[in-house]
Amino acid sequence: MQSAGPVGEMIEASGRTPVAVLASHGHLDHVADAHTIADAYGIPLHIHPADRHLLTDPGAGLGLGGRELVASMYGSSEFPEPHDVREWGDADQLELAGLRWTVQHAPGHTPGCVLLRAVDGDETVLFSGDVLFAGSIGRTDLPGGSMAEMATSLRDVVLDLPYDLAVLPGHGPTTTIGRECATNPYLQPSFLRQYT
Repeated sequence: MQSAGPVGEMIEASGRTPVAVLASHGHLDHVADAHTIADAYGIPLHIHPADRHLLTDPGAGLGLGGRELVASMYGSSEFPEPHDVREWGDADQLELAGLRWTVQHAPGHTPGCVLLRAVDGDETVLFSGDVLFAGSIGRTDLPGGSMAEMATSLRDVVLDLPYDLAVLPGHGPTTTIGRECATNPYLQPSFLRQYT
């Protein structure tokens, strides 16, 4: 097996065997090692087709000077695509590692952002990527971002989720949908009305 770097070392230390790489979106800070992990373990990488190009051209998601920044950090502005890339879409369901996963397309941070709901028996958690954070949302000023699309995703996708649903964001502390509905300024009607 090829080296999977520090992430591979954590996987090995855990004694677990990965079955897939699940990308909430294609930004570099979420998929920089995705091809390495996927190919080292011979597992598929799942991503929305609107963000697939970011797997091989991560600088495209960073804006002006993004490719130069990636090249300075990684020695090249282009990454290899994993051998097994599987595109998913809204409402797709997967059975992986004993969990039932449901994909919900929620563009705004990037065109291919998704929310991932994982169900294990009676317990459900939401991996919100960079759509929803505790007290905030993902930025919309990078290439492909759109505040209008984000507001639609918040109104039509996030606000329809159960209030007691635990949320594990791509950055920052965990939260719940109910807490965010009560306190997150971006989920308030006064904010969302600006984009209807």
